[in-house]
Amino acid sequence: MERRRNYKQFCGLARALDHVGERWTLLVVRNLLLGPKRYSDLLEELPGMTTNLLAARLREMERLGLVTKRKAKTPVRATVYELAPSGRALEPALMELARWGARFMDRPGDDTMNIGWALLSLKRRYRGGHALVAELVVDDRAFELVLEPSYLGVTEGSATRPDVTVRGSLDAIRAWLFLGRDPQALRAEGALSVDRSEAAWQALSTAFAPREASAEAVAARGSGQSAAE
Repeated sequence: MERRRNYKQFCGLARALDHVGERWTLLVVRNLLLGPKRYSDLLEELPGMTTNLLAARLREMERLGLVTKRKAKTPVRATVYELAPSGRALEPALMELARWGARFMDRPGDDTMNIGWALLSLKRRYRGGHALVAELVVDDRAFELVLEPSYLGVTEGSATRPDVTVRGSLDAIRAWLFLGRDPQALRAEGALSVDRSEAAWQALSTAFAPREASAEAVAARGSGQSAAE
């Protein structure tokens, strides 16, 4: 059985790492920030993680009070894992760690990509000042974005009462939110479709600051190379 790490240092950082410093733990938290998930969903979305290791991590995270397990509402009829308040309190730390890590992102290569992870990064770029609910339908996946004056909530699943619904392919959504394409132009081309409130769409289309370039991308552009987003 894997021996749990303990740094035995009277320090907040050491205590945090005692709880969440094991390999994969923070990535499980990241995925659960999008909402409750079944064990099979987590296993599928975390390629490279074995079923035994996932089971061990979830048991430990339950013991530490980071996640809870419950029966999903009908018609799913499955057990789902979700973040407990203590686990959800990790969100600001994860966002800042991801902001720091973004400097090392250039070309994805053979890395796994997931639009859900990408949409979580919008939390760091949200300008604030809005109060609306948006639904994004990306191919066959739906996400609810709750824009509050000083916070952006991102949850996977259809929105209950969206002010605006935006539909598009993965390529179209990526072009708008992550590659700097004009959303109005994408809509005019038919790559994005917008339903419900036009005012909510106008607010949503300007709600996010431009994506920050990674340090590698900046260096590549400085040396005359082309950096992929």
